[in-house]
Amino acid sequence: VAVLTLSREDRRNAISSMMNLELPQAWRALEADPTVRVIVVTGAGQKAFCTGADLADLPKTEDPEFARKLASIGWTGRQNGVTKPVIAAINGIAVGAGLHFAADSDIVLAADHAQFIDSHVAVGLIAALEPIGLARRMPLGAVMKLALTGGDERLSAQEAWRLGMVDEIMPLDALMPRAMELAASIARHSPTAVARTRAAIWASKELPLSEALEDGWRHILAQNNHPDIAEGVAAFLEKRAPRWRDRDPGDVA
Repeated sequence: VAVLTLSREDRRNAISSMMNLELPQAWRALEADPTVRVIVVTGAGQKAFCTGADLADLPKTEDPEFARKLASIGWTGRQNGVTKPVIAAINGIAVGAGLHFAADSDIVLAADHAQFIDSHVAVGLIAALEPIGLARRMPLGAVMKLALTGGDERLSAQEAWRLGMVDEIMPLDALMPRAMELAASIARHSPTAVARTRAAIWASKELPLSEALEDGWRHILAQNNHPDIAEGVAAFLEKRAPRWRDRDPGDVA
């Protein structure tokens, strides 16, 4: 289990121009490391998870044409094509672009003092990518209220849990232990089966039901030829821990 920490506590973990370069590098390194099976992303300190882009040091790209493309935003695992499970441990306020992590993570945990705020329109910016992602998790009206009020309306951890943005809430001192407990549970299982399961579920959010089921069946058929199935059955019958094969990057195509 790897822990990726947004670490600019003095700036409430706002994403700077340097972090804009570092985050894609970190995600790609974690994706490429066969010893990493689950990634937990959190923020430094006790007050803020991530307050979005740092307005005093805005993320930049050297290529103006690249800056016009969606791929120029590469802060979350999903934005970097990561195929391993990601758990977000929201340790404080999440503002603006910080909401990307809630939208894109597989499991979202939050400390009970966390708050969720979208301040884009208050400074003349467009709230689009984060609310589009969040609308796949929670009711449209709740997303609209968050995005259109510019931070006047904010979600408590309790309300975010009620609406489905957050999967569990707990005291801050229990947040990382719970994230690591879930991560360890996931990491015990076949990396290929986990990755294919995750891929099928995410695809179902974008496809019509019949196509999503066909895509899920495709993953099932692909896994049927994988040695982890025979190993899993043997380990169960022999009452021992399975010895899974490391996942090949092409296993989740």
